[in-house]
Amino acid sequence: MLNWRSPSPTTTSETDQATKSTSDWDVQNPEAEFWTVYPSPRLVVPIKGRKRSFANSLPIIKHARVADSVPQSGIQVIPDDVLHEIFLQCLPKHDFLINILPSNAPVLLTHICQRWRRIALDFAGLWTSLKLKLQRPEALERSNLRRVAEVLKRFKKSPASLQLDLAGGFLAQVNVIDPLVVPVATSLTRLVLIQVPISHIHALPSGLFPSLERLVLNINFGDFMRLTFTVKQPIVAFEDAPALRYVATNNTFLSQPDFAPLHLPWHQLTHFFSSDDHDAAPQRFLIRLLPQCVALQQLYIAQTEDALSQEEYGKLPRNGPVVIPNLRSLTVNWWGNYEGVLQYPDFFDDFNFPGLRSLQLHASRMEFDNLTAWDPDQVDKFLKKIEHEFHLEYLSICQRRVSRVTFERLFKATPHVTMLDAHIHENYENLFETLTLGQDSDHHLLPRLKTLVLELGASEALEEDEGETIDPDTFAEFLESRMRCAPDNRLCKIVLYGGCIDHISDEVPFVEVIQSYLPDGLSLERHVVAELRQGKVNDEWIERNPHVRDWLEIGGAFGWYVW
Repeated sequence: MLNWRSPSPTTTSETDQATKSTSDWDVQNPEAEFWTVYPSPRLVVPIKGRKRSFANSLPIIKHARVADSVPQSGIQVIPDDVLHEIFLQCLPKHDFLINILPSNAPVLLTHICQRWRRIALDFAGLWTSLKLKLQRPEALERSNLRRVAEVLKRFKKSPASLQLDLAGGFLAQVNVIDPLVVPVATSLTRLVLIQVPISHIHALPSGLFPSLERLVLNINFGDFMRLTFTVKQPIVAFEDAPALRYVATNNTFLSQPDFAPLHLPWHQLTHFFSSDDHDAAPQRFLIRLLPQCVALQQLYIAQTEDALSQEEYGKLPRNGPVVIPNLRSLTVNWWGNYEGVLQYPDFFDDFNFPGLRSLQLHASRMEFDNLTAWDPDQVDKFLKKIEHEFHLEYLSICQRRVSRVTFERLFKATPHVTMLDAHIHENYENLFETLTLGQDSDHHLLPRLKTLVLELGASEALEEDEGETIDPDTFAEFLESRMRCAPDNRLCKIVLYGGCIDHISDEVPFVEVIQSYLPDGLSLERHVVAELRQGKVNDEWIERNPHVRDWLEIGGAFGWYVW
């Protein structure tokens, strides 16, 4: 690893003054083989990932001809293309974390010397993914917006990603879409709009985003309701976006039964995430729009207690359940329900998902033996659909607590699961006791389980500062049974996620248990995701979900956002 400390910045342009803030988070041993760490690098350049391009340039550096009268250091004769590689390594690991703060790359790189400034400003690859957080009134002054617009010109014509966050507790009267988004619209492949007034989005014409592939919308609900009472015209900015495939939003714009103001190319979407739990909006999406989503592969939908009118419900075709043939992954969130209790999803009666391989269940608790939440016939119907219609290989359970009886019944219905993702907030004990293999191999639960993913960054034990998130003794019995069984039933990998290193370090008792089985072939993978969860309240599932690892900015649609 090449470590180089920059001198103090010598100049600060007007552009760099646009926003002032800083955040630093450092980790030790960032190249440990079994750690994936997400730091905020400060000109610490890991050559390992770019070895080929840098190594090929070493002869050039070594034999560079230096004038006798003008001594030069090695850093001064590095070719431009090698500097490009070094500059890229200075950026955050995730593109969606790149900002224009003066203390961070890429802006910091323009403060080192005249040559670096020229190279950095001319290198479009440094600037094609940017997030702009304009959360104070002074940030929306015209002079500031002009400076930010100048930064966006550095996109040139390269495919670009832009995040615009106005979540400052006020509705901006200044239109930021026209000066910041419209000039670069044809280059955008990813766009995130957080708390941008819907009237500004509403004013955009159709056909503005020919290259847009992924869209995230976080809309102020009160602002949306004010618009629908005054403007009965749809939002058409994204309806003619031929490349659009991924959409995430906190508002399906379906809170009113007689007005659907957002037009999207539903027939071509492959991924749709909606955290909207206002009134009966989720049900209206399912009835009106899901049948149009013939290419949909992944769906995240909330569930509420609000029922549709018989007139609305009758609009669903009644030739039998509607088949969504391409859906591979389904997430159902019950936190909009009464106390967040998981209940039977009524849309299971109206749709078939024969290709489903991945299921996520999010709720405060899941209790099949709770007669208040579940009718016994509903439990049987729910489990029958999971067992006989779905072909689940991935199962994710994000709950505050789950009874052991519920775990047993659910796991009996999912015998083909190879990867289990679990976030049990109150107590993992029921999970591990249920999954501990006994002597009778005919009654093993999840017999094909190969990968276990565990969330350690949020738990009752951490909140109360009492005990361990996972009891090491219970976990030891579970792991012993899974490692000393027949080869086809053995666990291969455990993946841990924590908000900081302390959550998943070698000193944690249950991690010590895992370490003892590494010589037997068990693989351990640990992820520290502190920066990704900065300012985040919940929805830790996003970092763990293998289907959205290249689209982590969808967090903007779930009521939180990192900066």
